[in-house]
Amino acid sequence: MNTTAANILKILSQTEMSVEDMHLYLKVEKNAILKTISQINDFLESIDLPKIEKKEDVFHLILTKKQWEILFNNFNVLTVEERIDYLYIKFIAHGFLNLEKEKEILDLSRSTILRCFQSVKDEFLKNGTRYEYLHGKGLLITELSFSDKKNFHRKLMKLFIEEDILVPPLKSLLIDIKKFDTKTRLSQIYPILKFSNISVNYFLLSFLYSLEICSEIFEESLFRNESYLETKEFNHIKSLINKYGRDFHPKYKDELAFFLTTLILDYYFLDKDNKVRTLKFLNILKEEFKISNITSELEDMLFHNIYLALFKYKNNIIDFKNTYFNENEKILLNKLDYISDKHSYDFFLGDKFSIVFALKRALIEDNFSKIKNVLFLFNEINANHYTLFKRSLIKLAPDIKFDLEASFFHKKNILRDFSDYDLVISDEKINPNVFVIDFYCNSKVQNILEEKAFCLGVNNFYNE
Repeated sequence: MNTTAANILKILSQTEMSVEDMHLYLKVEKNAILKTISQINDFLESIDLPKIEKKEDVFHLILTKKQWEILFNNFNVLTVEERIDYLYIKFIAHGFLNLEKEKEILDLSRSTILRCFQSVKDEFLKNGTRYEYLHGKGLLITELSFSDKKNFHRKLMKLFIEEDILVPPLKSLLIDIKKFDTKTRLSQIYPILKFSNISVNYFLLSFLYSLEICSEIFEESLFRNESYLETKEFNHIKSLINKYGRDFHPKYKDELAFFLTTLILDYYFLDKDNKVRTLKFLNILKEEFKISNITSELEDMLFHNIYLALFKYKNNIIDFKNTYFNENEKILLNKLDYISDKHSYDFFLGDKFSIVFALKRALIEDNFSKIKNVLFLFNEINANHYTLFKRSLIKLAPDIKFDLEASFFHKKNILRDFSDYDLVISDEKINPNVFVIDFYCNSKVQNILEEKAFCLGVNNFYNE
């Protein structure tokens, strides 16, 4: 089996997915994907595990946690990217590398491991890291650049993100260089983040686990900032770390405190240049999608989604997602692709979905106030129903004028012109422009109002 097989198993360990979406993620022909799935099934059968199954157009692999562990313990195929990262991480972590030994561990030919190491050499050359050859022993790092320290941190993150599904060589590498139990660290770090009002997610946790290893290996701090020492944020975080992370190494305590303060005060914890690029692209999107009014919360969400998407693409960190777009959302996706290409920004498909979601919310908020008049046409209506109905609607959207009429009037051609209304909602299909609901409830009406606002936002930029 090959790199494609390794990537397909990664996908199916996280979600179910169609061949079409696999093709978009992996940039591999659909026929090759189908052929590889067949090969994986042969392998699964050989180790007595359930096969990949197809339901409608979607493939899925349903295994217990123990079965997934058995699978990846028996699956020894690394992608090209994983081989390069393996050599890069191991070389920096130990400061020494013997390619002959690594060739045996990874079960690669001499030419293959030399091609992989060439990428490591190129990265070192670009960043200013130096090493020398010790005759008969291997390679020794003599000078490690700050850029390669940061890159090491980011590559290490991927091992923690995928810790539960690592193949044997990568799992052994991670066990070799970390001196803590991940679950134990989670239980200690969680309250620190919680009481600092920092959102907890797998991405940030992986970042913090990797930071601990970096603090042990490198003398130089990655995040120290003397200006933070007298801030209330730094001192608050420091007290939380001392309370919940008593057994942390003193150097890690300092590094963690500086990093979390940076996260709270500046929010460019991964890459300062990434913050600049994110702000630039955020303003481009607001202009291109004609978003004039956006709440600070939505702007923060959009910034956050773009920021992480850029970082993940740059460092080849993929979290696979099923991506379902309706027609208007596809318009946003296509527009996003066009703008990204035009301004030289790249994102993975799953991260595009996150950006589209934030854009959709922004368009809804920006255009909701354009809905002024709404007509409801129902088959049955009485005075009490009307009073309760209006009271409920006023609470739902106090700035919208709602009218409620019986469908009878429309059927008798008494109501012919809907042009005075921005939106018509009915319990039967009167014409193609009417939104239909089986019965009234606030959540259904809220969804229809938001969908209408979204359509208005899409039409605002799409019809130009």
